Amino acid sequence: MGVFVFSQMITLDFATFVIGFIASGLLFFVIAWVYYDRRDRQFYDRQRIRHIHHCVKCGRLYASMISGEGEDCPDCGFKNASLRF
Repeated sequence: MGVFVFSQMITLDFATFVIGFIASGLLFFVIAWVYYDRRDRQFYDRQRIRHIHHCVKCGRLYASMISGEGEDCPDCGFKNASLRF
């Protein structure tokens, strides 16, 4: 079997090296920015879609993910509408 020997070096002039170095750094920061932006948006979307309810019977405030007509109070079971701001 043959042995492959790479004796040629890659030659770059200084300007190409600097441009490539800066471009790869910028690309890294853009990819990190997009990743963390999407991750945070998914986390805060889950927090934002909660609905706040106030029980008129026992006075408790509670949150739920259901956006129907009303949600049962976890303490007394009374069905309450969500608060609107």
